[in-house]
Amino acid sequence: MGIFDKAKEATSSASAKAAEVKRDVAAKAGEIKDQASAKAVALKDSAAAKGNDLMEGAIAKVKETVRDFNGALPIVRKAGYTLSEVAVELGIPPKVVANFDTTHHLSEVALQEILEANAENRLAVALIKSLHHAQRLQSGIKFVGLAARGISVELGLIPTLVIKFGLPLELPATVHDVEPVSQLPEASS
Repeated sequence: MGIFDKAKEATSSASAKAAEVKRDVAAKAGEIKDQASAKAVALKDSAAAKGNDLMEGAIAKVKETVRDFNGALPIVRKAGYTLSEVAVELGIPPKVVANFDTTHHLSEVALQEILEANAENRLAVALIKSLHHAQRLQSGIKFVGLAARGISVELGLIPTLVIKFGLPLELPATVHDVEPVSQLPEASS
């Protein structure tokens, strides 16, 4: 056996070994791909299940909030605030957005009596106090050509109050009928 025969044999052996390694790598890659696919499917299923659990939890929380909110409404109404609209936002976190209009103004004494008489209803007390403070702020702010249009309360992870202004119910006949800024009353502190 000459040197060329030995070189051919070594090349052939190396080629066979390379082909074997290539088959092993391809088999291992296919195995890893299958494992990764199985893990991805498992993660997707797990995420979907957790998402469903979270949504069910959110719905349960909304129902609880609505129940408590409905229990607070008669007390809030006594304090001079009427519910005009409600929106329920399903998400994570969920929230209930309630719009209120002021129907009548109570004296500070009458307001305190309502708060003390209903101290056990924490939501009603919180709503009344929030609406009262927002209404006081709203009455101290003036926008040319706009009137107070109610207050929105967002009940969620972070409660929020929104004071709203809009066109007056009776629009001025002309632009000249709108009070100039210099004639608007000063905001009280």
